[in-house]
Amino acid sequence: MRPGLRLILSIVALFGVYVVGTIGYLVIEVDRHPSVLDAAYMTGITLATVGYREVWDLSDHGRIWTLGVITFGIATVSVAFTSLIALFVSGELRSLREKKKMDTALERIRDHVILCGYGRMGSLIANDLRQRAVPFVVVDIKPEHADRLREDGVPYLIADATEEEALLRAGLMRAKALVTAVPSDADNVYMTLTAHTLRPELTIIARAEQPTTEAKLRRAGATRVICPQVIGANFVVNVLTRPNVVDFFEIADRGVDLEMDEYVVGGESPLAGRSLRESMLREQTGAMVVAIKHADGKTLFNPDAGAVVTAGDMLILVGPAGVSSRLDGIGSSGSRG
Repeated sequence: MRPGLRLILSIVALFGVYVVGTIGYLVIEVDRHPSVLDAAYMTGITLATVGYREVWDLSDHGRIWTLGVITFGIATVSVAFTSLIALFVSGELRSLREKKKMDTALERIRDHVILCGYGRMGSLIANDLRQRAVPFVVVDIKPEHADRLREDGVPYLIADATEEEALLRAGLMRAKALVTAVPSDADNVYMTLTAHTLRPELTIIARAEQPTTEAKLRRAGATRVICPQVIGANFVVNVLTRPNVVDFFEIADRGVDLEMDEYVVGGESPLAGRSLRESMLREQTGAMVVAIKHADGKTLFNPDAGAVVTAGDMLILVGPAGVSSRLDGIGSSGSRG
């Protein structure tokens, strides 16, 4: 039994001993006409073993009853005290405080990513999100993962992400995206369907263990479907056939000497309504625009210098690390994607 529950039960038992002791004095010592206050006082000094004088001269039955009250009282107090010490030693009290703190954090978080699953893939995703300062919450069904999540400093919720209540507690209605990363395709489909039903416009990135599950996940509402087996196979083939291209993208992904990023052009940005040549974007930032994704969904790859940028366009950029920060200096109304 948990120390906290044992402490509560022992306190209830102590209260029960007090009530029963008081009633016992009223019944056994009825000939001496004690008041309820007298009986309660007698029970109190008996349980406390303070040795104050008796309120009235006890009969033999009253003395026997007093011995019983002392015996049960001391036993109950001992259990309560032991439970209190165990509560502090076991860390359960600290866990309760941490849970309250976590609940408060979950209520306040906004524009975050909900990551369902903290296994091998989920923990890697969480690590990258943390490095990129992206706010996120992990929802995992396994209680044994709680210690690791706490040690990693990850906001989390131990619950079944296939249930609506769990997703709502994780802030689904305030989130900007949801990622399903559990190894079960059935669970991923159900999580996707549940989240899409509650938030049809939400971006949902779903993991698929089997390539055949991709169609089901898309029908359930997934925006993107990631199959690690397919991605791994493609990566191996690319390393074998185009190693230099792979090296280029790995360097760009790390963002050390070279960075790939996306940038949304705001309505008031000086970039809006101007061609790439007129904006002198490459000269000012050192970045190259490799694609322009227009607001209507059409994408222009490898645009020439005459391509016009409009408000709401997303620029796909390759350039030195910190290219988006340089763009912010040009178009303060723009935003990172």
